[in-house]
Amino acid sequence: MRGIRAIIPIMAYIVVLGIFVLVQFKNYGSTMNYQELQNRGRDLGFLLLYIQIFLVLVLSPAYAASAITTEKERETFDIMQATLLSGRDIISGKVFSGFSYAALLVISSLPLLALSFWMGGFDFSHLFWGFMIVATCALIITCTGIFVSTVVSRSYMATGITYGVIFAGFGISMILNLILQNIHMRNATIGLGTFSWDTVPMWLGFTLNPLFMMQALDKGDIDFYTGVGGYYVNPLIDFFDTLAISFNLPYIAVHVIFSIIIAMLLIQFSSYFLFKSSREDNK
Repeated sequence: MRGIRAIIPIMAYIVVLGIFVLVQFKNYGSTMNYQELQNRGRDLGFLLLYIQIFLVLVLSPAYAASAITTEKERETFDIMQATLLSGRDIISGKVFSGFSYAALLVISSLPLLALSFWMGGFDFSHLFWGFMIVATCALIITCTGIFVSTVVSRSYMATGITYGVIFAGFGISMILNLILQNIHMRNATIGLGTFSWDTVPMWLGFTLNPLFMMQALDKGDIDFYTGVGGYYVNPLIDFFDTLAISFNLPYIAVHVIFSIIIAMLLIQFSSYFLFKSSREDNK
């Protein structure tokens, strides 16, 4: 994306965050002690990160979903196919372009997040892992949009399907996770070492959802995800939490690693489907 079309969304993004920060400062008042200032700074930092996740969810699919379909609509797809670039090279370039734009949106908010450092309560580890959560969210959305773009011929269809898949995935993961967590927390006999049918979807719903990971970062651990008796309500969560702790890393690192793995799989599938229709026509 070039020219003014690339600048306007970034400006709107910063304006939205800036208005939110001004409203928050107006609500804070002028009489706060040091501890209250730190608490406000921490709250402001995480609220900005949550808003960034929401804005990435809203803005990223619109650009990623049309990455390949615009080539088909402009009739430049055959020219692209005639180049020496492989399907993986083309998809990797499209992913890098889409992800770079999302990363630019996130980086542009650094001056506003710097206010949280000034107020205290929000340190570099919060900023680093918070940006990692937002970045992996943008990466997954970008790869999903480009994958849909390879199997759909029209941009409006690809955009609608991508938004549907992303929001349905978020909604299902949150609903499924909350339902299964409630089941476990009401059952005192379920704890460590119990591998029931709902172990895997519950783990996926928790680990791959950036909102849950941001909550874990905010609270400093995943103890809020314990059931009756203080046990983790999912043996997979306990296993990967123990593994992350052994490397002196937060559980968020598990989220980042698995998100990158899923993104790589989506890139591989996109590379396969990119020229699939052309291969079938030539048979």
